[in-house]
Amino acid sequence: MQTSHNPHLVLELRGITKAFPGLIANDRVDFTLKQGEIHTILGENGAGKSTLMNMIAGLYPPDHGDIFIYGKKVHFTNPRQSINHGIGMVHQHFMLIRNHTVTENIILGTPQHFKLNFRRVNEEIRMLGEKYGLIVEPHKKIQELSVGEQQRVEILKVLYRGAKILILDEPTAVLTPQESEALYQIIANMIQKDHSIIFISHKMKEVMSLSDRITVLNRGKILATFIKNETDAQKLAKIMMGNEEGKELSVSSPAPNQRHEVVLQLEKICANDDRGYQILNEVDLEIRSGQIVGLAGVSGNGQAQLAEVLSGIRPMESGSYTYWGEKLNAPTVSDMIARGLGYIPEDRKRYGIAGSLSIAHNFLLRDHKNPKFYGQQFLDINKMNQYARVKMEEFDIRAASEKTQAGVLSGGNIQKTILARESSRELKFLIASQPIRGLDVHATAFIQKVILQAKSEGLAVLLITEDLDELFLMSDHIYVICGGKMVGNMPKEEANIEQIGLMMTGVTVS
Repeated sequence: MQTSHNPHLVLELRGITKAFPGLIANDRVDFTLKQGEIHTILGENGAGKSTLMNMIAGLYPPDHGDIFIYGKKVHFTNPRQSINHGIGMVHQHFMLIRNHTVTENIILGTPQHFKLNFRRVNEEIRMLGEKYGLIVEPHKKIQELSVGEQQRVEILKVLYRGAKILILDEPTAVLTPQESEALYQIIANMIQKDHSIIFISHKMKEVMSLSDRITVLNRGKILATFIKNETDAQKLAKIMMGNEEGKELSVSSPAPNQRHEVVLQLEKICANDDRGYQILNEVDLEIRSGQIVGLAGVSGNGQAQLAEVLSGIRPMESGSYTYWGEKLNAPTVSDMIARGLGYIPEDRKRYGIAGSLSIAHNFLLRDHKNPKFYGQQFLDINKMNQYARVKMEEFDIRAASEKTQAGVLSGGNIQKTILARESSRELKFLIASQPIRGLDVHATAFIQKVILQAKSEGLAVLLITEDLDELFLMSDHIYVICGGKMVGNMPKEEANIEQIGLMMTGVTVS
């Protein structure tokens, strides 16, 4: 017999279970969302958060268990059904068409009359934006907007469809501090207008600031749910890792009398984007051995292209690139690998791994000529697999076996696979682009300690990040890029977060 509905519950999950071959993603999960609350879900990468949200959003059905919306049992077989029940999901990676306008993106897929009145729809969107503090010009194309404005479009898109229950997946992952503060106000406006929010984040400060309740998910199971005032960040982090302390990596001190030699020097580097427009404008940069140089900037200001120039992927149009005292004219990817360059790319799934290959094969992508993996001139599969098992243990890569396809790993385990591959070669310079984006506290701490350990052993590191907490934690020296230009650089001790945040948005700081 069905229990009576609590009128304050807008969403209820009872005994939700979802399994994939060799993996139980969600195991009898119970979860509730109350009217007008922010309920945060915390969990390691691979804990089952995305699977759970995708079932609520109608991307696939649960194997067992029930979903109730406002007390009514529902069974979603597609996202349209979820949307029709007032649920909207704002993904971490935006689902926008860059060469279409704001209005075109918002109305795409919604029922429209044969003759569309764009003036009327533009005004509806403008008024909706004003209601929630989501100010954006409806006629502008997505490619003309900042990252923060694009996120507003994503939120407007689900509100325009009538969403009262919103799922926000890592909403501040790509925002500056100023944009994040603006988003917090938008969230407050939505709560005041009787919306309810499921919030997914790994940033403990914002979790503790925004949440009403916090649920911890670990390996597909709910471990605990707290009212915010009954817990703290340290307690949540410990429970989130299953009450495990985790493997600590001790970071040794730099070698005595270690010489900080100039490893890389750029002078007036210019480069074009894929459309032939200038994206890097006379960039200067210097990095020394045993040093982490942090590069801060809002996404799309040339960071990715700079990493591509350094790694030999993108040609430079002009300027001087000096690497360990040697001027490079047109370096290739193979050249830079041979010169000891390691690269953790921003888009880990697209550029960091071969998703259809096993974890073991992915370890060989940068080291496939190494004779230790061969016997009688042929690849020795047993040696390759044994090496992979050792690295999986060393880097805490969680998968059924070394034969598991890399593409099915969680984000944190993909990042550990890339880091294990890159750092296990003899490196002289490492580019780490957004290395902890979207990762849980456990994976974040692990990856940061590996990078710090490599720095202490003399490695030169370029850390490209939009996370200013990470920037100040890791860097020795900070550069800021805006519009393809370096707009400032300073030792970490002379910088502060507000100053860097303003420089990232193009504001001149005296």
